[in-house]
Amino acid sequence: MARRPQEPDEHAGIHRGVHYSLKRNGAPGYWRYVYIIGSKVRAGRVQGRLPLLAIRRVTMQIDRDMRGGRTGE
Repeated sequence: MARRPQEPDEHAGIHRGVHYSLKRNGAPGYWRYVYIIGSKVRAGRVQGRLPLLAIRRVTMQIDRDMRGGRTGE
């Protein structure tokens, strides 16, 4: 019987010029992310069993941060 390929435990990428990092958290279905926009470091946690879903949620968060409310800069 063929084995199912194992999903990655971490991912790094670039979205709209922003480098981000995503790692699987200890809790099942949760991922930790980190990215920098300007001088602000953003870190947090997203929920998503599939790695692609977690990546999509981080890219949406980056879009939200870039779109509005850059107070404090």
